[in-house]
Amino acid sequence: MHKKQLSQSMIHSRMTEWADETAKGMTVMIGKYRSIVVILLLSAVVLALYWPAAGYDFIALDDNLYVLENQHVQKGITGKNLLWAMTTFDAANWHPLTWLSLIADYELYGLNAAGYHMTNLFLHILNTIVLFLGLRRMTGEIWKCLVVAALFAVHPLNIESVAWIAERKNLLSTLFWILTIIAYIRYAEKPGWKRYGQVFLCFTLGLMAKPILVTLPFVLLLLDYWPLQRFSAPGTDRSEGILHSQSRRKLLIRLLKEKVPLIFASLLSAFVTFYAARMGGAVKAISVFPLIGRIENAINSYAMYLVQMVWPVDLAIFYPYPAGRPFWQVALSILFLAAVTGVVLFKGRKFGYLITGWFWYLITLLPVIGIVQVGFQSMANRYAYLSLVGIFIIIAWGLPDLLKRYSSRRYLLAVAAGLLILDLTVCTRMELPHWRSSEAAFTQALRVTENNHIAQMGMGNVWLGRGDLRRARYHYQESLRIKTDYAQAHNNLALVLMQEGKANEAAAHYREALKDDPGFAEAHNNLGVVFAGQGKSREAENGFRRALELKPDYAGAQSNLAKLLLEQGKVEEAIEQFRAVLAINPDNAGMKKDLEDALKQIPAHQNGRLEGR
Repeated sequence: MHKKQLSQSMIHSRMTEWADETAKGMTVMIGKYRSIVVILLLSAVVLALYWPAAGYDFIALDDNLYVLENQHVQKGITGKNLLWAMTTFDAANWHPLTWLSLIADYELYGLNAAGYHMTNLFLHILNTIVLFLGLRRMTGEIWKCLVVAALFAVHPLNIESVAWIAERKNLLSTLFWILTIIAYIRYAEKPGWKRYGQVFLCFTLGLMAKPILVTLPFVLLLLDYWPLQRFSAPGTDRSEGILHSQSRRKLLIRLLKEKVPLIFASLLSAFVTFYAARMGGAVKAISVFPLIGRIENAINSYAMYLVQMVWPVDLAIFYPYPAGRPFWQVALSILFLAAVTGVVLFKGRKFGYLITGWFWYLITLLPVIGIVQVGFQSMANRYAYLSLVGIFIIIAWGLPDLLKRYSSRRYLLAVAAGLLILDLTVCTRMELPHWRSSEAAFTQALRVTENNHIAQMGMGNVWLGRGDLRRARYHYQESLRIKTDYAQAHNNLALVLMQEGKANEAAAHYREALKDDPGFAEAHNNLGVVFAGQGKSREAENGFRRALELKPDYAGAQSNLAKLLLEQGKVEEAIEQFRAVLAINPDNAGMKKDLEDALKQIPAHQNGRLEGR
């Protein structure tokens, strides 16, 4: 009887274990299916929201540098081109992965803008998905992570990153930012060199897409605090709190040491980036943007990104740097930021997501906030693409805590989240058409901003491309009225004057452009064209050669120099230049004809020698 009872007990125990394991398996399976449903839902929302962008054009601001006028991108995938992508400082930056992405797109789509837009859209969908998966892996929360991912997916401030082809670097770097975090989560679960190597690889690839990842090691430290709880003693739960100060200090030192290779890579990337920006003339001197003005602008921008997050209207492709700011505006921004930081520090021990979310926002904006001023913008929507994720985390975790006393909080949260996401989706759909073309983007910028010299020049380029010289001249002159030392506007206004037959006026503007930017290769070439038309061969040759010194692969200057040398009777030198042009652009039919004509002007025995080179 005893054996029978024991046997029944064992059977019952095994059945209980089996039931528990089955329940756990079912829970995991349901969780996976929920995740799949969420992923499909997020993908469908982003695809439906941004699908119109597939029919949009290139924007005549940076898209020309990255694709339309970039001869290297248009050569496709070659060994020489891969080397160029890894070593070039074109566009005043070093981001080889971005160049390789655009080169691959050119192989697939040529100059069909739809293909590039579809790649951007795919990357935004991928970023939304991996953001959801990474947060879920860290926190185990499905619905809160869904809210963060949905806000990221549909927020109007992210339009610029998705609809602007030149911002491929932003999308790629964000993808590797999140992949680095996912790799780091795996490492935190089971530390080891193999898993750390995966973290370092993802991090390095991200830096090669855009150096914005330089702050990621410090964000990983924030994630150690919350939600990974690596500041807590192993095996303790959250209720046991933070370790006493001595143990916490030792643990903090260990966590910092863990980040040293990543910090070293960040410093190296920052040095290369600064050098590339300085070489490209993008880093502005203190004399151009005084330090006190930069600090004021940075403080104001921190506040304005949050304002735009809540009230995303009157968005523009470019926000001009203000001549000055009212004291009350800066003071109000300081008070607001200080108050929020104070609340976060006071409540952060109990609500760890406040620390992580708020300092995620502050830290990720540091490289682009304008203390080191790169370009003429005061702020840019694309800079919020990654930074606002920290605020979205605070919203997704904070609202349930605020409403925890209400019995119907689940209903309230669902309605609030749904209405917020729906509202942002409508705003995005309304703002998106401003990116359908250069004209739409610059018209919107001129409507919602003041004294916008970049938008004025952009509109000038639009009308110049259409052959409307009168309107083009007006916008270039307006650009110069706002910023008298704007080299690009001087150069483009001179192009209009040349077409109007006003060579002397054009030459004066080319000289002004070179006075403002002595390294402006196009202006040197264009001034050479003026000299050539005036019969000043020596000055023209100097202009073309100087342009080639500054930009060795400048086919236009090389072609002009070749034709000038041919006119001067320097046939062999001209042939060398024609061949150099064809080496850059082998499909240039006009240059092939010029080379054939030049070869006919030399004796047959020399012709054979030249052909054999």
